Amino acid sequence: MPSQDTPSKTTPPPQAGASWVRLLSDLGPALVFFVAYSQAEKHGVPAFAKAISGDQAVLFATTFFIPAAVAGFVFSYWKERKISSMGLFTFVMITIFSGLALWLKNDIFIKMRPTLVYSLIGLALLGSVLLKRNLVKALFSGALHMPDVQWHGLAQRAGLMYLSLAMINEAVWRTQPLVVWVTYNTWGDMAINMAFWIINMIFLAKYFTDADGKPLMDETRDKA
Repeated sequence: MPSQDTPSKTTPPPQAGASWVRLLSDLGPALVFFVAYSQAEKHGVPAFAKAISGDQAVLFATTFFIPAAVAGFVFSYWKERKISSMGLFTFVMITIFSGLALWLKNDIFIKMRPTLVYSLIGLALLGSVLLKRNLVKALFSGALHMPDVQWHGLAQRAGLMYLSLAMINEAVWRTQPLVVWVTYNTWGDMAINMAFWIINMIFLAKYFTDADGKPLMDETRDKA
């Protein structure tokens, strides 16, 4: 959505609360999963849940994670009135792999879920640059403007970052105890994600423009 002083009736301005809505919808289910897993590890899986999750704490946590993820998805749509293609893809993959894990009582589907999701996102971002259909630019829906060369560079870096997250996830779950993987999966990749986007936005700020292509940094200096 373009950021303009006088937005048209057909193009509403970006909502200020969009960022916290997405953060809450992503962080909420992760917190639910982490707390449920921690409690099951400490006190054991409750008897009422063993028919679904068996004695595995990670599967017990998944029974809480799925409804939390659905609630986060619905909340995000309710507040923003739109669904991004990446958000929908991630939600579908989470639901499918979590469901398979519970159905087959095999936590490998949960462990490999981030690997597959991040790999496909990374490849999609890199492919979109080659096909000149930049997905990162499209995901910002016109809320951010800068030259195409910067968009291409950002999409390439994001693609490589997600592929790196996929490899890190594989390394952690295959070599570390389950509790280490759960902790990393809850906090680690989220921290890497946030750090990546914050750092990139800081370094790209000098290239930001308005909807007409006029550098925003020049406007700031003129007003000062």
